[in-house]
Amino acid sequence: MKNKKENWLEAAHQVLSDRIQVAEKAMKRAQEAAQGEEKSSAGDKYETARAMSQLERDMNARQLDQAIKERDLLSKLDIGPKDHVMRGAAIKTREAYYFIAMGLGKIEFDGEACIFLSPSSPLGLALMDKKTGEQISWNGQTIDIVEVF
Repeated sequence: MKNKKENWLEAAHQVLSDRIQVAEKAMKRAQEAAQGEEKSSAGDKYETARAMSQLERDMNARQLDQAIKERDLLSKLDIGPKDHVMRGAAIKTREAYYFIAMGLGKIEFDGEACIFLSPSSPLGLALMDKKTGEQISWNGQTIDIVEVF
């Protein structure tokens, strides 16, 4: 049976796979739009439409590249038990669960939400190297670290 970290990691992989598919489809649509303009337009309108399609394709290519890099990084993540907050650690607080991996935001699995944080994000940095039972002060609140695993 999978533990919480494995389930959240699997859900994060699905989020990234979805992002990759969306970016690939958007790139294809932008390419088709550029080719369609080539056949139906003339002059400045053609050049503008083609440039806009190329910009959209480039933006989607960057998003695709980023999602692939994140998926690869997630695949290499060591999620074994941790005794302090570091990359690959999950943190239980009274308010939420956090997973130190990359900034993917809130991800749910079987009704349990976990916030994926980059270790270089402000909250990720504040949590780094903390242990079970320690506290941090964040946005005027005290966050108690109930468990690091």
